[in-house]
Amino acid sequence: MTVTKVEGDHHTEMEIQMVVDCILVDYRVDAAFRDRVVDALIEWAEEHPAEWEGLLERCRQRQSVPV
Repeated sequence: MTVTKVEGDHHTEMEIQMVVDCILVDYRVDAAFRDRVVDALIEWAEEHPAEWEGLLERCRQRQSVPV
């Protein structure tokens, strides 16, 4: 599992993928587009660590609510 450093914190690839899924809401895209979203998300998270934590928490809550 890849670990990505985000502003003094380590986020696993699993966390990042969960947030991407949350943002894209299972939108079917090609792998290159998804990779660009991941790169943009990591860059944004490094610049906005508090907002990253909030987004991560909202996505965790969304993931735990049955559809």
